[in-house]
Amino acid sequence: MNVISFNKRDIRERPDAQFVRKDEHGQVMYLFALEYEMGPSTWSAKIWAYSFEDAEMRVKAMRESLVVCGQMHASIGA
Repeated sequence: MNVISFNKRDIRERPDAQFVRKDEHGQVMYLFALEYEMGPSTWSAKIWAYSFEDAEMRVKAMRESLVVCGQMHASIGA
């Protein structure tokens, strides 16, 4: 996954709308890209977190406790 940094971007600008949402308490969350290697391949995943630091804490928790719950077959909207 290639994450492009726009260092010249005005820091007051926010991410595009599809990369921001609010949790059930109205707190803003952002979409973060993750990357890992398995054998000769590089894979990616996405997570929602409140900040870069929160994303790092979530990855740390995944390293310690992540398990496969089962294969997804369908999704039912709330």
